[in-house]
Amino acid sequence: MNRAEEVKLRLPGAALALLCIGLLAGCAGSEAKREAIALGVEPSSSPADLYVEMASAYYQRGQIDAALERGLRAVQADKRNSDAHYVLAIIFRRLNKEAEAEEHFAEALRLDPNNPDYLNAQGTALCTRGRYAEAIELFEKAVANQLYRAPEVALMNASDCSRRANRLTEAERLLREALTRNPSYPPALLAMATLSFERGDAQAARDYITRYGRVGAPTPTALLTAYRIERKLGNKDSAKALADALRARYPDAPQVMEL
Repeated sequence: MNRAEEVKLRLPGAALALLCIGLLAGCAGSEAKREAIALGVEPSSSPADLYVEMASAYYQRGQIDAALERGLRAVQADKRNSDAHYVLAIIFRRLNKEAEAEEHFAEALRLDPNNPDYLNAQGTALCTRGRYAEAIELFEKAVANQLYRAPEVALMNASDCSRRANRLTEAERLLREALTRNPSYPPALLAMATLSFERGDAQAARDYITRYGRVGAPTPTALLTAYRIERKLGNKDSAKALADALRARYPDAPQVMEL
């Protein structure tokens, strides 16, 4: 028996187990890095971060099962990695598993309580559960963070949540603030077009929907809104063209039944 074999055999059982786990982790890490490179992801030194990046890449590709598996691995690798909980929450939400999503959003926020993305995400989860006041408070906290790169998103969500809570004046104020922060933010432009139309100001609605058309996608809701505005203004040819476009692009959309 050589010296190396003697030392190995004398290791306590627990130490041997840890050694084996370490070796397996090293192998898994190498495989994960090769997988990350294949996905076009820059390999990270942290296994948890690497799995987070892969989960995000798979999610963006629409490979949700693979994204979920990598997200779970990220949390297993480091339970204190807030990004791991956040990406896992996003995936669970996509899978309509709201309880699991909220659990991981809450954990991400507990680990990084001032992260505006986490605040916005948890606010969205709370709003869908009817907890409007708590949700709006989180959205406002996200907006207050000077490092937040997309405050218009949280403002738009806060506006929508205020509307659900029947706080209509506040909803409009937040919507206008979102457009002040980002004048080309499509969801806010479409929402303002709808609001203006409902108030009977079809011309203002047309101005907003025109701005939306320069930056937003021709979704069923956008096409229906534009159709209603043109019809209200008496522009029959434009209204017909929009109705035809809605039917042609989205024949099975419920908005077609509202024409």
